[in-house]
Amino acid sequence: MYAVALVVVGLAGGLWAQPVGTFTLGLGGRPWQGGGDSVDPEVLLRNGARMVVDTTNTPENAIDFTQRRGWISPLFFDPEENIASRVLLERGRISSPNSLHASRTIVNKWLAGTVNGDHEVAYQRKPTAIFPDANANGILIVLDFGVSVGIHRVRFYPRNALVATPSAPFQDDFMRGYELWINERETNTAQNAPDFLIAREASNEKAIVDLAVPPQYVRLVKLRSIVTTPFEVDEVEVYGTGYLSEAVYYTDLIDLGDRATVGRVRWLQQAVGEQVFSNVSLRVRSGNDDTPVLYRREGEGAFGDTFILEVTGEEYHQLERFEQAPLIDDEENWSRWKSVENDALVTAPGPRRYVQFRLDFSGRIFDAREVARLQFDYLQPPIADTLRAEVFPRLAEAEKPATFHYAVRLKATGPVRGYDRLEIDTNIRVSNIRGLRVNGQSVDFTVVENEPEYFIVDFSLIDGNDDLLEFTFDLPIFRFGSTFSGRAFNRLWPEVPQILEPGNAVSFGPEDIAELSGLSVAIPRAQVGKLVGDIVLSSRLLTPNGDGINDQLEIFFNLLQLTLPTPVIFDLYDLAGHKVYTVFGEEHRLGPATHRWDGRAADGQRVLPGLYVWVLRVKADSFEERHSGTIAVVY
Repeated sequence: MYAVALVVVGLAGGLWAQPVGTFTLGLGGRPWQGGGDSVDPEVLLRNGARMVVDTTNTPENAIDFTQRRGWISPLFFDPEENIASRVLLERGRISSPNSLHASRTIVNKWLAGTVNGDHEVAYQRKPTAIFPDANANGILIVLDFGVSVGIHRVRFYPRNALVATPSAPFQDDFMRGYELWINERETNTAQNAPDFLIAREASNEKAIVDLAVPPQYVRLVKLRSIVTTPFEVDEVEVYGTGYLSEAVYYTDLIDLGDRATVGRVRWLQQAVGEQVFSNVSLRVRSGNDDTPVLYRREGEGAFGDTFILEVTGEEYHQLERFEQAPLIDDEENWSRWKSVENDALVTAPGPRRYVQFRLDFSGRIFDAREVARLQFDYLQPPIADTLRAEVFPRLAEAEKPATFHYAVRLKATGPVRGYDRLEIDTNIRVSNIRGLRVNGQSVDFTVVENEPEYFIVDFSLIDGNDDLLEFTFDLPIFRFGSTFSGRAFNRLWPEVPQILEPGNAVSFGPEDIAELSGLSVAIPRAQVGKLVGDIVLSSRLLTPNGDGINDQLEIFFNLLQLTLPTPVIFDLYDLAGHKVYTVFGEEHRLGPATHRWDGRAADGQRVLPGLYVWVLRVKADSFEERHSGTIAVVY
């Protein structure tokens, strides 16, 4: 019995003594090429009319691992690299829309041979016994990369012209007249996307045509014959330059070993070229298993009824095409992709065992982003399996003091670490926090911080399944859709908080409708849209004569609904409409504001006695809200 007790205590001690784990991909961690050295990704991509599963970290090989050691970026093309074969990738295509002299299967084979380096296969527009009229005028070969790629050169030629091909001595069957067109988008003149002519030669005498193109992005490269003479094309070579305009990198399905609370995500990036023209964003999803895709088969029962049955990925790929049901994301076990900011918490559902990240790059031909490292901390066991929170009431009148009740319910399906700190987001400093209870019993607590944007309270550890924390606080609401989101901390591991999940935590009475439970508070519809609440002047009469009565004008107002600092200007005009003085002009945040004016203008002299019009302006992103009134200056 004594030995067994030691083992149990040792296991428990090991479980709780585990430090915060850190996962690093890139510099100082696992190499980017390995995706995290975990479970291969499964991502649904469209290929024509069907969805297919991509199990690589870099769909369409769009990521560069070698441009800068240890960093990743959109693929950078060596100017000597022929990139024409990229039209054979998922989003690409090569076609000859007006080639009707051979079957589509044969034409497609020829076209693939013009970009894949096979010098035995060529596109042919030549007379045959079945098709003696080989008029080549107007025949098009269209390379569609499906995405913008940087190019600077195009070369094309027949077989046995550049590369010796004794079995196909057709070096004289070159295109005798041609046009080369490009387009950065799909051709659509109605949408201001016409093709642009790069070169035209009506009497070509060169078997190998090598054309310089001003470095630029293109999606389409079109080669058009403009004479009737038959021809063939062995290869159309397109030479790249600069960075791909867009690229995506997927990590593996990162297996954390068990459910875990994931902390802040950090990544190190750097701009190449002009920073304003490039971007990289991060998204994340979380899962309960290692298969984010649902593989299903279609079947027919004994009575002709159809059914769909879930199968494994291996079984799915062994089915006949007609038996394969469309592939879909497993939304029961995997979340949708969620955006995450640098050094911010993951908003994907958790705790879960698996997480996957994707980096989306965009830029211009010589302006891009590089990423050196992706890193996050995680905690096992998690703080809780679920921390469901709600606030009540969920409707409050702007600018009026209001009392709110807050509740958090902990759910645990296994070992959890629990929490002893809450950080709650606000839009103004709260005026009172009181009545903190756990499972209905009052407990001691400490308000650690009370700032305009948030407050923090500490209390004894809460770690039991179904434990309910409740408290009350007061503050005015100044903005439509104020959300009292929050995070729970275990103070032993403060670097990995867990986000509170909005939902039904408790019933606050008959007016609390469970289906509407959450962390947002609205204001009445009549107040929605206003940026300024009540404006109060200390007096309509300013007498700046030093007697201590109405020597200064106090201006008080509330700013509503702002999410960012916003310019606010208070101007004075005379009755003729001429501006006399700007009393203040500065950025303000949400909430109350107070200013004073002593009756003096910019030169330090008192303004002339008389009646003035004041105008308060708030400059929002898409409009300007104005309020006005009058004030008299007497002395």
